[in-house]
Formats: sequence, C-alpha cells, structure tokens
Amino acid sequence: MENRVRHGLSWLFRIEVFVACTSLMLVVIALLADVVAREIGGNGIFGAQRFAVFANSVGGLLGFAIVVHTGGHLRVGVVDKLIPEKWEPLVIRFCDFLSASLCILLGYLALVFVRSTYDLGDTEPVFDIKIWPIQIVLPYLFGVSALRYLCYAAFPAVRPEDKEIEQ
Repeated sequence: MENRVRHGLSWLFRIEVFVACTSLMLVVIALLADVVAREIGGNGIFGAQRFAVFANSVGGLLGFAIVVHTGGHLRVGVVDKLIPEKWEPLVIRFCDFLSASLCILLGYLALVFVRSTYDLGDTEPVFDIKIWPIQIVLPYLFGVSALRYLCYAAFPAVRPEDKEIEQ
C-alpha cells in the first residue's frame, strides 16, 4: 500500500509541476509577445497582460502543493530542541495531521469562496469570461495538500525530508 501511495503522489507531483511550468512559460510568452508587439507595431496584444496574471496565479498557487510534496515548507526549528528525540516520530505525525486539518479548513473556505464567485456570476472584464474556473486551483491545492499530509501521517516513510535553510 505504501508503494502505491508513493507512486500516486509522485505522479500527482509530476502533473502539478508540468501544469505550473506550463503556466509560467505562458506568462513569459504572453508578456514577451506583448512587448515585441508594442516595439514593432506600436500597440500591445489585447489582453496579454491579463492573461499573464491568470497564468501566473495558477502556476504560483500550484507551487504550494509542490512545496508540500518536496518538504520545503518553513517550520519552527527551535522547538526541535525542546522535544525529546524519542518523541520525534510521534510529533511529526501529529504535525502532519495538524497540517492536514488546516489544509482541509482552508480548502473548505476556498470552496465557499469559489462557490460564491460562481453564484454571483463574476466575470473578468477584459475577456468577459467566468473567473471561478481559474479560482478552482485554490480548493485543489489545499485539498491535495491535505491528502499529502494525511498520507505522510499514515505512511511516515513516504514523507519527504524537511529541507534545511542555509544561513
């Protein structure tokens, strides 16, 4: 079971990295094309900057889920010295459950937010498109992060090592 969880999380990670990188490449392409169009033709490309903002939002927000997968989140290291070493595995599992709970709460609030945007029919004025499909990345990232933390708590060997920050 542990190998299946590890494999599933790995594939999910690859898809998220692909989507995030594609989104960020689209930002560069849109802004570069807009600048080139301004320099050559005197006018930019209609909506290029707004498109770049949306693509950047998707790519940037997916970064949260990617960082959870790679163990790169910041944490309070001073507490490490206060906890007996023999308790560390238990404390790490507790923290994973706590992180999952927080992500579930934030995912629920994100769903409420997206649902209200959907119900109100909010649109983006430049493109006249609904904005809730772009916002759906919020509940996704919290939901998938909660899933990851629950997997880490259930299968500690799947959990990535925390990355140390060099000073």
